[in-house]
Amino acid sequence: MRGNHEQRPRWRDENPDVYAELKRAYGVLGHCGVLMVLSLSLIGTTLTVGFLQWPDWLERTVRLVASLGAVCCALFALGRLMRAVWRTLRAVARSRRHRADEEQQGAAGADTASAHS
Repeated sequence: MRGNHEQRPRWRDENPDVYAELKRAYGVLGHCGVLMVLSLSLIGTTLTVGFLQWPDWLERTVRLVASLGAVCCALFALGRLMRAVWRTLRAVARSRRHRADEEQQGAAGADTASAHS
Protein backbone atom coordinates (compact mmCIF):
# COMPACT_ATOMS: atom_id res chain seq x y z
CA MET A 1 0.00 0.00 0.00
CA ARG A 2 1.21 3.43 -0.80
CA GLY A 3 -0.83 5.22 1.84
CA ASN A 4 -1.09 9.00 1.52
CA HIS A 5 2.10 9.31 -0.48
CA GLU A 6 1.97 11.08 -3.78
CA GLN A 7 1.42 8.53 -6.54
CA ARG A 8 3.74 8.73 -9.52
CA PRO A 9 2.45 7.69 -12.92
CA ARG A 10 3.37 4.18 -13.98
CA TRP A 11 6.54 3.73 -16.01
CA ARG A 12 4.67 2.47 -19.06
CA ASP A 13 2.36 5.49 -18.93
CA GLU A 14 5.35 7.83 -18.85
CA ASN A 15 7.18 6.00 -21.69
CA PRO A 16 4.57 4.65 -24.14
CA ASP A 17 7.05 4.37 -27.04
CA VAL A 18 9.53 2.31 -25.04
CA TYR A 19 6.72 0.15 -23.64
CA ALA A 20 5.43 -0.55 -27.15
CA GLU A 21 8.91 -1.54 -28.32
CA LEU A 22 9.34 -3.84 -25.31
CA LYS A 23 6.02 -5.54 -26.06
CA ARG A 24 7.10 -5.98 -29.67
CA ALA A 25 10.47 -7.35 -28.51
CA TYR A 26 8.71 -9.95 -26.32
CA GLY A 27 6.68 -11.06 -29.34
CA VAL A 28 9.82 -11.33 -31.44
CA LEU A 29 11.49 -13.29 -28.65
CA GLY A 30 8.68 -15.83 -28.72
CA HIS A 31 8.87 -16.11 -32.50
CA CYS A 32 12.65 -16.54 -32.33
CA GLY A 33 12.20 -19.32 -29.77
CA VAL A 34 9.91 -21.16 -32.19
CA LEU A 35 12.44 -20.73 -35.00
CA MET A 36 15.24 -22.05 -32.81
CA VAL A 37 13.18 -25.13 -31.91
CA LEU A 38 12.53 -25.66 -35.62
CA SER A 39 16.25 -25.32 -36.25
CA LEU A 40 17.03 -27.95 -33.60
CA SER A 41 14.40 -30.22 -35.09
CA LEU A 42 16.02 -29.91 -38.51
CA ILE A 43 19.41 -30.70 -36.98
CA GLY A 44 17.87 -33.81 -35.41
CA THR A 45 16.48 -34.77 -38.82
CA THR A 46 19.92 -34.36 -40.32
CA LEU A 47 21.43 -36.66 -37.70
CA THR A 48 18.80 -39.40 -37.95
CA VAL A 49 18.53 -39.64 -41.76
CA GLY A 50 21.44 -42.08 -41.85
CA PHE A 51 19.37 -44.78 -40.14
CA LEU A 52 16.71 -44.88 -42.89
CA GLN A 53 18.64 -46.93 -45.50
CA TRP A 54 17.95 -44.50 -48.33
CA PRO A 55 20.06 -44.26 -51.49
CA ASP A 56 23.20 -42.18 -50.99
CA TRP A 57 22.12 -39.30 -53.25
CA LEU A 58 18.78 -38.97 -51.45
CA GLU A 59 20.39 -39.12 -48.01
CA ARG A 60 22.93 -36.43 -48.98
CA THR A 61 20.17 -34.23 -50.42
CA VAL A 62 17.98 -34.53 -47.34
CA ARG A 63 20.92 -33.81 -45.04
CA LEU A 64 21.97 -30.80 -47.10
CA VAL A 65 18.45 -29.34 -47.23
CA ALA A 66 17.84 -29.95 -43.50
CA SER A 67 21.21 -28.41 -42.59
CA LEU A 68 20.56 -25.39 -44.80
CA GLY A 69 17.09 -25.01 -43.29
CA ALA A 70 18.50 -25.17 -39.77
CA VAL A 71 21.14 -22.54 -40.51
CA CYS A 72 18.62 -20.25 -42.23
CA CYS A 73 16.12 -20.54 -39.35
CA ALA A 74 18.81 -19.78 -36.80
CA LEU A 75 20.19 -16.80 -38.77
CA PHE A 76 16.72 -15.38 -39.36
CA ALA A 77 15.85 -15.71 -35.66
CA LEU A 78 19.11 -14.11 -34.60
CA GLY A 79 18.65 -11.25 -37.06
CA ARG A 80 15.12 -10.55 -35.84
CA LEU A 81 16.23 -10.70 -32.22
CA MET A 82 19.13 -8.28 -32.78
CA ARG A 83 16.83 -5.91 -34.67
CA ALA A 84 14.29 -5.95 -31.83
CA VAL A 85 16.99 -5.27 -29.23
CA TRP A 86 18.36 -2.42 -31.35
CA ARG A 87 14.90 -0.86 -31.77
CA THR A 88 14.23 -1.11 -28.02
CA LEU A 89 17.56 0.47 -27.10
CA ARG A 90 16.96 3.23 -29.65
CA ALA A 91 13.51 3.92 -28.14
CA VAL A 92 15.01 4.10 -24.64
CA ALA A 93 17.68 6.55 -25.81
CA ARG A 94 15.09 8.64 -27.65
CA SER A 95 12.89 8.71 -24.53
CA ARG A 96 15.78 9.79 -22.31
CA ARG A 97 16.83 12.46 -24.78
CA HIS A 98 13.24 13.73 -24.98
CA ARG A 99 12.97 13.84 -21.17
CA ALA A 100 16.30 15.70 -20.88
CA ASP A 101 15.14 18.24 -23.47
CA GLU A 102 11.89 18.78 -21.57
CA GLU A 103 13.78 19.28 -18.29
CA GLN A 104 16.16 21.70 -19.97
CA GLN A 105 13.28 23.69 -21.46
CA GLY A 106 11.51 23.67 -18.10
CA ALA A 107 14.63 25.00 -16.36
CA ALA A 108 15.10 27.65 -19.04
CA GLY A 109 11.44 28.66 -18.72
CA ALA A 110 11.78 28.96 -14.93
CA ASP A 111 14.91 31.11 -15.33
CA THR A 112 13.19 33.51 -17.74
CA ALA A 113 10.08 33.65 -15.52
CA SER A 114 12.16 34.58 -12.48
CA ALA A 115 14.12 37.14 -14.53
CA HIS A 116 10.90 38.87 -15.61
CA SER A 117 9.56 39.08 -12.04
